[in-house]
Amino acid sequence: MKKSVLKWIGQSVAVVAISAATATAALAQSVDQQFARELKLVEGLKVYNKQLEDQLRAQTTAKREILVSIDKAKDLEPQVAPLLGKMLSALESFVKADLPFNKEERMESILKLKDLMTNPAATTSSRYRSIMDIYTVEMEYGNNYEAYKGVQNVNGEDIEVDMLRIGRIALYFQTPDQKVSAMWDTTNNSWKILPADTNRNIRKAIKVAAKTTAPELLSLPLTAPEGV
Repeated sequence: MKKSVLKWIGQSVAVVAISAATATAALAQSVDQQFARELKLVEGLKVYNKQLEDQLRAQTTAKREILVSIDKAKDLEPQVAPLLGKMLSALESFVKADLPFNKEERMESILKLKDLMTNPAATTSSRYRSIMDIYTVEMEYGNNYEAYKGVQNVNGEDIEVDMLRIGRIALYFQTPDQKVSAMWDTTNNSWKILPADTNRNIRKAIKVAAKTTAPELLSLPLTAPEGV
């Protein structure tokens, strides 16, 4: 009986010892896993901090370069102002010598630029940007076409007509009854009445430019370039 009890006690102690060892091993493994996770997190934070330090250094360098550029810009401003004046003068001369399309609108833009140039509150950068915006618009005129309403003197009477501009190559108008068409003569700087047989193609071209009909090949009169 005593041997049985001792054997049972011994087995029980062994089971408890094994359970304790297992629990200890599991606890140790859990601690190791947690430590590994924390270590991985720390390594990740180190990498992130390094990236932030690199970004901070780059921003500091960029800030220093910007401040230097600002100081240099102050020195350049007296030289930029005359240049902007020349650009504006050249733009005005160009518009005046160009085909007379949207003339009032374009000249009004130039007048606004002139006011901006004399406005003490305006910065050099805003003046430059405004001039370049107008230059961009003027450049685009050479790459597109449009139809719009205008007023022209026909037989001594000012009437509303349909205007047609094709890039900077040609400018036309046609009366609403489609009986009179004219083309701007760049040689004489005046309107030239076109033959009646051109009216149909002028009307088609106006519709194409107004996007009310599909594009098609059309034969339109053009002023011969100077010297040709």
